[in-house]
Formats: sequence, structure tokens, C-alpha cells
Amino acid sequence: MNKLSIQIIAFIGFIAIAAAALYYGGVFDNSNDQAPSSAAERTAQKVQILKYSDYSCPACKVYIAAQEQLKAEFGDLVEIEYRYFPLESFPHSMLAAQSVEAAKLQGKFREMHDLVFEYQAQWSPRQSDAMEYFTRFAEDIGLDMDQFMADLNSDQVRANIENQRQEGIRRTVNATPTYFIDGHKIRQLPQSYDQFKSIVELYMYRSN
Repeated sequence: MNKLSIQIIAFIGFIAIAAAALYYGGVFDNSNDQAPSSAAERTAQKVQILKYSDYSCPACKVYIAAQEQLKAEFGDLVEIEYRYFPLESFPHSMLAAQSVEAAKLQGKFREMHDLVFEYQAQWSPRQSDAMEYFTRFAEDIGLDMDQFMADLNSDQVRANIENQRQEGIRRTVNATPTYFIDGHKIRQLPQSYDQFKSIVELYMYRSN
């Protein structure tokens, strides 16, 4: 074996040893160690959405469809909570909030909430007899009407609504709807469901 052949064999051996060292030293992706990390990177976390809203506000009603789609797509990973934020510019907003809160005391928040939004166009104009609508809704969902009427104007109901409104003011809410996701205020309302979903997913995977 000539000198050149020996040098070539030695060089090949050196390369093989070096490659093995790099491989087992972790420079190359030589195992499934990265698989758990990749899986973890896609593990979703529960997201809490707070919505400061006014029952007279048309935009608040519009965004309900997007909220329902988020729940349908993500299920329990998305928790949506309503916060009362009645605006003085709407004549029946406080009464609407009181009606919903009174229904909540009988365990019928969602039922009254949905009806108040569904018929917003009928009861919200200034000339409408909003109270007639709200009492009809209360009857339709099977509330104890004596209790409903007593709770409607109670100090407890008014205080619950005002506490949420003041909470919103402290958090710089000045328009409805205003959303907070995991405590972070969304500065600009999403212009489509896909945009809303993208924002939610940023928080859902935020720490991965």
C-alpha cells in the first residue's frame, strides 16, 4: 500500500470519527428528542375572553356570531364571559342589563341574554316600551315574575352592573364591544372571523 493510499484511508477514518462525535454530541438532529418539543409547541392552552358590552349596541350583537363560531371550533379551550357596560347614549341600556342580571339570579342568564340581543332592534329605539319586551322575555323563559320584578330594581342588581361598568372604566374601556383576552386589551376590533381566530390562537399558543 503506497503512501497516498494510507493518507486517503487515514483521512476517511478521521472524517468518520469526527462525524460520529458530532452526531452523538447532538450537533445533528440524530434522535426523537425533538419530537416531544415539537408536540409541546403545538399544545393549546385555555383562553379567557372578556367582552365589555352594551345590549343596545349593534356592533355588540354583530360579534356574537364570531363568538359562537370560536366556541364551536375550540370548545372548552375558549371561555367567553360577558361584562355589563351600559352606555348613557342608549336610552334602555341600563334597563336591559338589569333585566338580564335579574334573570341571572334565577339561573337564566344565557336565555335572557340571547333574547335581549335577538330582539335588539325592537326594544332599543327611544320610543319603544322596552320594559314590555323584557317582562315578556322573562315570562317566555319561565321566570318567577314576582321575583323578577323585585330583583329588577334591587340594589344588588344595580350594584352588580355598576361594579362591572366601573371595572371596565378602570381598564380604559370607552366603547363597546371591548375585548380582553387573558387580561390583554384588544386595541382594534377584528374585521373578520379569521382575524379574530388568529388573535385567539396567538394567546392559545403564547408560551410554547
